[in-house]
Amino acid sequence: MSAGTKKLNVHFIGIGGVSMSSLANYLIEMGFNVSGSDIMPSLYTERLAEKGCKIYIGHSEKNIDGAQVIVYNSAIGEENAELKAARENKLFILSRAELLKMVSENFKTSIGVCGCNGKTTVTCMLAHIFKRANARFTAHIGGYDNSLTNSYVSGSEYFISEVCEYKKNIAQFKATVGVCLNTGEDHLECYTDKDELIGCYFNFLKQAETAVVFAEDENLKNYKNKNAVTFGYGENCDYAIGKVVSKRGKYSFDLKLKSGETIRINLNVYGRHNVINAAAAAAAAAECNISPHAIKRGIESFNGTMRRFEKIGSVSGSVIIADYAHHPEEITAALSTADEVCGGELYVIFQPHTYTRTLLLKDEFASALSGVKNLVIYKTFAAREEYIAGGSAYELYNAMGKRGVYISDADALIEYIKSKAKRGDTFLVLGAGDLYDLLKRRLKK
Repeated sequence: MSAGTKKLNVHFIGIGGVSMSSLANYLIEMGFNVSGSDIMPSLYTERLAEKGCKIYIGHSEKNIDGAQVIVYNSAIGEENAELKAARENKLFILSRAELLKMVSENFKTSIGVCGCNGKTTVTCMLAHIFKRANARFTAHIGGYDNSLTNSYVSGSEYFISEVCEYKKNIAQFKATVGVCLNTGEDHLECYTDKDELIGCYFNFLKQAETAVVFAEDENLKNYKNKNAVTFGYGENCDYAIGKVVSKRGKYSFDLKLKSGETIRINLNVYGRHNVINAAAAAAAAAECNISPHAIKRGIESFNGTMRRFEKIGSVSGSVIIADYAHHPEEITAALSTADEVCGGELYVIFQPHTYTRTLLLKDEFASALSGVKNLVIYKTFAAREEYIAGGSAYELYNAMGKRGVYISDADALIEYIKSKAKRGDTFLVLGAGDLYDLLKRRLKK
């Protein structure tokens, strides 16, 4: 969608989603008239309302009155009242992925960040780098950056976005610079098998002018296309990591650039996994001719996002930390960071996200959580799904030999925390579900 279509009335079904709200904000900045609906208010709907966006809570065919373009996300089913009415009235309808593709085509250079985990962090780091470089760019972020939020619009030369493999949405995004961080198994319900998922990543990379790939990933190391640019710990990488040092969970490292210059980067976020994320962001920025100085200062100015090892409160002197980790690899990284950073006794509360992910990766979840001494499995956040046999949180708990505690009630979970909490301990809450918001509300009280 370009300047020629300004003043169109665009309605988003599911506007409260982090990606949908980011796209809605971009259209508002471009002069479109935007409205949207969702099942409940959120931080994102509140921010959009402040900009004049009409927000409807709940879905009704009346909500699309006057709309000319309809945008819907992957969680919206064909039975949705607004989507059905839009089809009956023959309105112009776009999926979220289609709109993202159209937006990206308005920019000279697009950077697409994909991979099972790390996408949001790398996208945020890139946004900070380009901001430090005074570049004219727009960032579409799948999370909430502590200073840039989830949508940053400052020009139309570069478009920075994370792209998701869910329902093969990644296939619609054509990047100038494609970044692939890893190829862990996720959203397998959308693919025939793992090979098809890997093929989707590779096709995304092959279509880019430059493909920035993590050299140590078991699949990406086999990506030998002529457009490949590598980053990693190996000395032969185009962007090579060295001299890694940790100071209370925050890392610094040397990065030798493809140009031969070496910069020292001091991260302002926790976790060794962020060394890889920072190297990926640096490599992508350098391939866009951003200066080493801006790369260093930009990454160092990034101080995290919501739900990425975020302190959300305390109980009786115990710290409550929330992390979005909802995949086994992310859980492993979060636990490793907690071991470095947290003192006292560590309690881990995990809320599985969707039945399909739990069913397909049950063994991997069990392995990732096997070393946790004080474990709570909380009831599944189903998101867009109906129950699938074998995929519930309780069935994961059973598969783990009923280690730890299973809790299905919010009040019971609060009582558990209160009964265990003592000064110096940590409760680490993992998952991408609704437990984050629930606990924040309770902690405020």
